[in-house]
Order: sequence, then C-alpha cells, then structure tokens
Amino acid sequence: MMTKVCLTFALLLGASAHSLCAQTQEGPSIVVGTATQTNLDTSQLSVGNVRIPLFRGRDAGVALGVVAVAAATMSLDESIARSLQRPSVRSNGFLKGMTNDFSNLGFPGSAILSAGEYFLGLQEHSRPIAALGMHTGEAIVLGGVLAEGLQMTIGRSRPQRDINQPRDFQLGKGFSNDDYTSLPSAHVTVAFAAATATSREVRRSWPGAARYVTPISYGAALLVGFARMYKNKHWASDVVAAGGLGTYSAVLFDRYNEGHPDNIFERVFLPTSIVPERRGIAIAWSSTR
Repeated sequence: MMTKVCLTFALLLGASAHSLCAQTQEGPSIVVGTATQTNLDTSQLSVGNVRIPLFRGRDAGVALGVVAVAAATMSLDESIARSLQRPSVRSNGFLKGMTNDFSNLGFPGSAILSAGEYFLGLQEHSRPIAALGMHTGEAIVLGGVLAEGLQMTIGRSRPQRDINQPRDFQLGKGFSNDDYTSLPSAHVTVAFAAATATSREVRRSWPGAARYVTPISYGAALLVGFARMYKNKHWASDVVAAGGLGTYSAVLFDRYNEGHPDNIFERVFLPTSIVPERRGIAIAWSSTR
C-alpha cells in the first residue's frame, strides 16, 4: 500500500515543482497592501534560534505506554473480533456502507485529501494551506512506511485468516504473505498521522478553528480503526498500536520541520517571496528563496 503512497506523492510533488517553475516564468502576483518592504526574511518563518530536539526523554515512556495498552488489549482481541463478525452485525447495511467509506478514507482518502490541500494552496498562493497539505502528506508517508515495515517483520496473522488465532506470529512472514501483515494497521497509522499533522498545523495557522478540526480529525481516525476491525482485517490491539505509531510519526515530522524550517522540502515545495509593486507589495512564488 505505502509503495503506492510514496509513488503518488513523488509524482504529485514533481508536478508541483514543474508548476512552480512555470509560475515563476509567467510571473503571477497578488497585490496585498501598501507596505514598502521588498523581501521576506525567511527567519520570520522559523522559530528563531531555539533548538527543537527530534527525540525527547518522555518519548520512550509514551511509547512503552502504547505498547503496554496494545499488549493488554490482546487479551480481548478474539472476543472483540467475534462480536463484530456476528451475523446480525455483518448484515447491517449502514455499518457496511460506513465502514467501506472510512476504510477508504484511511487509504487512499487521506493521501488524496492532503494532496488536494497542497495544490489548493498553490492555486490560491497560500503558504499555510499548502503547508497543511504537504506536512500532512509527509506524516502519512513516514507513518505508512514504518507501519508496513513493522507489519512485514512482525508477521502477525490477520483475523480474516483464522479468528481463533490472535497470537499467531511468524517473524518475517509478512514479506511473502499478506495474511501475516496485521500488526500494526497501516490504514489506521496513516489516519492518525493525518489527524495529528492536521491538528498541529491548524492550531498553528488557524488557532480558532482547532477546537473543531481536532476532534473531527481524531474522530474520523477512530472510525477508520473501527472499519478495519469490522472488515475483519485487524485485531483491536493492531488498531491501538497503529494509533500510537501514526500520532508519533506526525509529531516527529512536525518537530523536524520546526527545528529545520529551511529544509529542502520547505525550500523547494513551499517557496515564497515578496517583491515591490507600484501600488504596494505583491506575493510571488518562485523555485528559490
């Protein structure tokens, strides 16, 4: 799955780089005021000289907490899976439709939405909107790659293979058999990565909207987890582990972007400058700062 995600983002970002160069040649601009400043100091987009560490001491404690909760949930895996596969539950038309929609939202929906936000930002010459899409996409790719690597290495059997065997682990078997790629759920990892990245970006750029966006984002991610269990693709503990992994993936990339505001991704895909105009200043996009 995540091979498709990486290829999709590579193609989309490659196309955006081409469009940026084209925009530079065409010279589009938007007059935004009457100030006399002639260029944008990129340090204004950073957090100053404060060093933001990628890893922090409490991260290990949080990770151990997630692992402990996932391990504790394993004792409930079989009973939860059986309850969701009862004929009365499986025949519910509303649940079938809803879980199909939210499973697709996990992937490819989250990737499509983040790409759409990025290109909307380019179209509207809005760095915050483009940053929302790009940073969400970064978290999705990182979380998805980590999830798939762990899935194939851990080799846990999916409930759809045998609902009586929640503890069937065969190290490395996921590399050759998709039935052994249950832990953690890649769809749920991607959903929580997108929810966390979106929440943090909205809180930074549109703080007033965060109170609405954050619960909606995480609520949708939780429903992705329910959908994957309903479809008998994952155990409950797979979803718990994926939620922690996806959240942490987004936090890591957000820390990296804050600590390295002039990194290559920001320079190439989120360019911005201010140039003088007779009536004031105009915002223009170019491939360099």
